[in-house]
Amino acid sequence: MKILHFHDSPHIHGGATQYLNHVLAALSDAGHQNHLFSISPRIESINLAHHHAFEYKWAKSPIQRRKDFFGIHQPLADKLNAVIAEIAPDLIHIHNCATFRKTVFSTILYSELKSVMTVHDFSLNWNASPQLQTGGLKSFLANLANRPQHNKSRKILLDSVDMFLCPTKAIMDGLNLPVSKSLIHRLPIQPATQTELPTDKLRMFFAGTLFRSKGVDVLLDALSMLEPTIEFELEIAGSGDQLGTLQQQVTDYGLSDKARFLGHLSAAEMNGAYQRANLQVLPSRVPENSPLTVLEAGIRGRASIASHAGGVPELIPESRGWTFISESSPDLANKISAIANDLGILAVKGENMQKWVHIECDPPNHWTQLLSHYKQLIS
Repeated sequence: MKILHFHDSPHIHGGATQYLNHVLAALSDAGHQNHLFSISPRIESINLAHHHAFEYKWAKSPIQRRKDFFGIHQPLADKLNAVIAEIAPDLIHIHNCATFRKTVFSTILYSELKSVMTVHDFSLNWNASPQLQTGGLKSFLANLANRPQHNKSRKILLDSVDMFLCPTKAIMDGLNLPVSKSLIHRLPIQPATQTELPTDKLRMFFAGTLFRSKGVDVLLDALSMLEPTIEFELEIAGSGDQLGTLQQQVTDYGLSDKARFLGHLSAAEMNGAYQRANLQVLPSRVPENSPLTVLEAGIRGRASIASHAGGVPELIPESRGWTFISESSPDLANKISAIANDLGILAVKGENMQKWVHIECDPPNHWTQLLSHYKQLIS
């Protein structure tokens, strides 16, 4: 089988990119041929027959950029059409497409190529869209102009995609995807060697991009509210434009001896960080779909506390972890304090989470289902 994958920015480290790399490896191992189309620099992968990259020439005029992003950008359409004609794929698998949706999905629709989309985030919902702006008259006017275009792009996307694969039911329902062509398809999580859970004190771990949307500042606010008698450590992995601000926040709160920034970690380093922790924290401001850090910590017997939004409550019911009111530092502080005073509960909830991830996110089952979905589409 020949598959054309679409990901607008696979050079950016994130859940969608991580999943794409897993898919490429699994399909290549099974003898299938992978091609990748992106709107970004090329990436290197031994699991790709070819990476077809489109370079957008950034328009100086904001009006022209708006036309390009929301309308039909003909150079992109021409390049995607040419790639489809050249490789003649059996189907296209869309992994991420935040901009140029009208161009990309119109091209796919009129090519009559069968398509499947793994839905990684809530951005198809206007309230979670990156185009939504907040504050002031300028934002109001921008939203007034952008929302109808967002909705038009959404309609074309819904028309062009033949099958939506949803890691959580929450995203299927939250985006109001067509029931007739939407399926729950949990993300695959590789089994990992479990080490003994630390019990000396609360050892927290955050991994993700250091952007405001991830809410690390909310976590630091919460930690500053804890009683001085509570012992804890926090390790923060990742990079982003908030790094300097967060480092200053740590200093201002007097947390320098308790919070460490680890930077971008390799897979082996990530595993070590998970094993050092006994609680994974995800304080996102935006609704998360199926955050990999929650699942990767879970397979190692580590429970999580995360914002009560998106797919998180589905992944972390009371028996498997904790949720807190999104953006509420006091609520997060209260729950962290309760956990710190009852560390034994971490092993109970961590074990429950591990059992659930092991069953629901089994990689062989995931790849078998994916190939079955592919064959169903092209049969």
